[in-house]
Amino acid sequence: MKMYELNRVLEDEKGVPPFLITNDLKVPTDYYKKHITLTKFDNSNESIYLELTKYRGGNLVLRDYHRWDLGQPNAYFIVCSAKFSFVLTELKLPKYKLYKAEIDVKGKKHKYYVLHFIQEYLHDIDYSQSQFAETHLLRSRGGIIRICKVGEIKNTKQYHSINKRLVDEMIYMYPKKIYFKPEKKYDIWGLRGQIIISEKAKKAIEKAGITGVYMPNIKDVKMFKDLEVV
Repeated sequence: MKMYELNRVLEDEKGVPPFLITNDLKVPTDYYKKHITLTKFDNSNESIYLELTKYRGGNLVLRDYHRWDLGQPNAYFIVCSAKFSFVLTELKLPKYKLYKAEIDVKGKKHKYYVLHFIQEYLHDIDYSQSQFAETHLLRSRGGIIRICKVGEIKNTKQYHSINKRLVDEMIYMYPKKIYFKPEKKYDIWGLRGQIIISEKAKKAIEKAGITGVYMPNIKDVKMFKDLEVV
């Protein structure tokens, strides 16, 4: 199964550099870190105010997808235009909530959304068909120490228990082959702080002409190059 990372473009076809968004002064910089998290949705119904800021040179350019910079929540989320939000919500997603947002560009407000989803992939995999590996925490000490047998790790509790024990030896366990339960094969999900999308999602985004996105195959992303997703 082909999987891709949802990332932002570095420059578009016109050579326009990327722009990041940040909280403006209407809310404290840590407000959304407290209200939007990995484990719960924000129920305050407050609009999210964001400001487009220069990354380097050029004129400010709005895209369908922007990366949140300063004050971003500790959660999996996608800042998207109305057009992009429609594409996303037509896909198979973990439980999610769509917040209204505004992006300020030189004093002019533009309507956007923040799609926040909650998902713990370790609870969604079939351990009998998944595989894990042990490696050194410090790269200088080498790479993979041991590759577990398929199905050796039985559940999430065992995975966390082993990792807790290994940390004293400066070793950690990570998924090498993720086999999702059929009902948990989402088109968008989170892994290691990054957002992963299916080939179906990639094609839908491309067909809609969504701007600001860069979607490399996870095999070409350093942190995921040894990962197989089924």
